[in-house]
Amino acid sequence: MAITDLSVIHAEKCWPLVDKLSPCEEACPIGMDIPSYVIAVSRGKFKEALEVIRQTNPLPSVCGRVCHHPCEEACNRKLMDDPVAIRGLKRFVMDALEGQKEVTPFPRTREEEIAVIGSGPAGLTAAYDLALLGYGVVIYEAEPEAGGMLISAIPNFHLPRKVVKKDIDYIRQKGVKIKTKTPLGKDLGLDDLLRRGFKAIVLATGSQSSMSLGLEGYDLEGVYLALPYLRDLKRGALKRGNWKTLVIGGGNVAIDVARTALRLGAKEVHLACLESREEMPAFPWLIKEAEEEGIQIHNRLAPQQFLPAKGEKRVSRVEFRRVNTLSLGKDGKLSWTLLEGPASSYSMEADQVVIAVGQMPNFEYLQKSAVKVEKEGKIQYDPETLTTNAPGIFLAGDIIKPRGTVVEAIQAGHAAALHIHQYLTGAKAAPGPKKAAFTVEEEKIPTILARRPQWEISKLPLTSRRRSFEEVELGFTAYEATEEAKRCLNCRMCGNCIFDRGQICFEQSRRLL
Repeated sequence: MAITDLSVIHAEKCWPLVDKLSPCEEACPIGMDIPSYVIAVSRGKFKEALEVIRQTNPLPSVCGRVCHHPCEEACNRKLMDDPVAIRGLKRFVMDALEGQKEVTPFPRTREEEIAVIGSGPAGLTAAYDLALLGYGVVIYEAEPEAGGMLISAIPNFHLPRKVVKKDIDYIRQKGVKIKTKTPLGKDLGLDDLLRRGFKAIVLATGSQSSMSLGLEGYDLEGVYLALPYLRDLKRGALKRGNWKTLVIGGGNVAIDVARTALRLGAKEVHLACLESREEMPAFPWLIKEAEEEGIQIHNRLAPQQFLPAKGEKRVSRVEFRRVNTLSLGKDGKLSWTLLEGPASSYSMEADQVVIAVGQMPNFEYLQKSAVKVEKEGKIQYDPETLTTNAPGIFLAGDIIKPRGTVVEAIQAGHAAALHIHQYLTGAKAAPGPKKAAFTVEEEKIPTILARRPQWEISKLPLTSRRRSFEEVELGFTAYEATEEAKRCLNCRMCGNCIFDRGQICFEQSRRLL
């Protein structure tokens, strides 16, 4: 078949038949139109790419660094070689267009004002969406700076402060008011806000407290909880020291703590967790980076007690037992059994220990409110509408689902804003179901496509990374970004001829080869 015939197929057969999402769109928690912005980057149309990104993501600079990118896991390109570096391309667009566009506020079209409690990703997203819908929106933040965990806990080598501030400044410029140093509690309660005329309130205070271990010696000097440790880092209150540091936990926060300790001058950094390497909840690429930097990981260990040196009050050793079995319950909680006998015991020396075994919400500010908090420390709410037992008060983000990712928090913010809009207007409309995504078997990928591995994002050299809080990833250049974006198969556009006919249209083959 001649190329001209293929172009006829593209024009007359494929276009009318394509009615599905690409796999990356379906995998994205916020349903971002990924193919459109990636194709725009491939053609050098970076402003157009930015417009697409902002349609669903009010924190694109942040997500360009810390999104767990499930879209890449679903990318059909990985059946040929590697998935497209979707997260890296988002970051490139945001970095390339920094400060190039004047921001116009959303027009205020509704009389109602809405209060959002907490300025993490869920709260910021809910506020942004509600401002877009024409409401007046005020965010109340207890800390001196907006951003929640993004600004107070995630280390700069992973997410620089200026990146978070860039996205928050944009949200402010779109018309959202943010009041910092304004905690809820003794002087300001939910009832006070309702009396001030707010027609709805979003509680998006996240999981701000570290979970501890009720073990002997937890109160020794040198034993810290993860979130206070990371917050002290951001405040400049952590001292450098030639410690032998042990981090307990296997999640992303534990990895961040371990890498932080290394940069603060620790002579050794060890991480011990209940899980096997494959079971660790931390993202695999973060585990890999930590090990590259010299973090030593010890799996299948359960801490039993913290011990001081004789006659001292500072921790010097941690006793462990080896884990026999590990299981995850429906409630998300781990349960485990321990090995028996002499070989089951394990001991590690450490003069600094950081406990990073999870986070939980803090509901002290709700004690005098009508919002009902259950005995197990959860707020009573309707999962269909996100409403609490108190009329007009909604939930969003980690306050419902601790340990959620940034993009999942953004998804929760979108949902809260939609439900508030329905509550205030009586509208019944809701987003329609997603269309099915394309699926394909490897042998159906056309051989006409050139195989090209993913363009690797450059990083700081290891020798520089270990003692520096500079950002590890350096991002794509314009050339690298456009070349990487050209690897996109654009499944949504050409899905039928690629996956059903085993051929490829003229436009697609001309662009990819």
